Amino acid sequence: MLRNYITTSDPERLLSARDTLAVLRFTANPPQPESVIDTRVELLSEIDGLPNSAYEVWQIESGSVEHGNDLGCAWRRSADLQFCSVSMPLQQGDDFEATAYAVYDQLLSFINASPHPELVRFWNYIPNINVGAGDSENYKRFCAGRLRAFTKHQLDDLQFPAASAVGHYRDGITVYALTTATSAEHHANPRQVDAFKYPRQYGLSSPSFARATTLELGEQRLCFISGTASILGHSSVHQDDLRLQLYTTNDNILYLLKETSFKRSQVRTLRVYLRNKSDFEECNRIVKELFPDTEVLFTHADICRSDLLVEIECFCVAS
Repeated sequence: MLRNYITTSDPERLLSARDTLAVLRFTANPPQPESVIDTRVELLSEIDGLPNSAYEVWQIESGSVEHGNDLGCAWRRSADLQFCSVSMPLQQGDDFEATAYAVYDQLLSFINASPHPELVRFWNYIPNINVGAGDSENYKRFCAGRLRAFTKHQLDDLQFPAASAVGHYRDGITVYALTTATSAEHHANPRQVDAFKYPRQYGLSSPSFARATTLELGEQRLCFISGTASILGHSSVHQDDLRLQLYTTNDNILYLLKETSFKRSQVRTLRVYLRNKSDFEECNRIVKELFPDTEVLFTHADICRSDLLVEIECFCVAS
């Protein structure tokens, strides 16, 4: 059984629990202790009286968790699941594509050698994601480096899992992954072109991810919906209109729920990435209307396309 929730509890206490798979911190400041995964993404702390940082926790219901650091990857694993992460500094003038490749090569080398080699979900946190023109944009260079690593490790597009990629305002690339010992199923959204089939205008190397990934875990069926935005086909729609972007994003999520045989009521948590802090009040209102019974974490982050204002990812559970 896998559980995901948001808390402001002491991270040392969370990490000392034998059932904790991962603790992620959302703050503008570096995390302590080191075992906390640093997303580098800032919490929108105006909501619900939360302080300047919050923690997202992934826990198993039974069994115990081991942890360690091998091949440059910090990891925590149970009998069924594994979280692992790599962070790499990226200074001004460094080769963005080469750094992205190095991060993924290191991460995939560890995953392939681990007892949990099946890919379920990636989260990517990238500095200055929209900086650069044309093929030199940081996100496009990141995609090129990631695809090179996937190719080296003999992963094709049918094996790409769900993923998110957003920008932060500090330095360095952080990628963390959820993997398993058993096979997962990756899904497309017919409303959207598969990301790995995007036309040339989106870069030399298309983004390498699926729209959603599902996993059978004991009596649970899990669904991880990728970072989802206001995209139809391969085109961004409703530029500069947060409300319409949110409704289109919602429609895309609902379609994925239908494709994967999940219900809206089975969406346990949402993570919302919002480009402009000034849009928080409207975003909060609309998201709470659309998902009134779902726990939501709002963050301040740049989206992979400069014309997108918001991106939402989901974790769903059917028992």
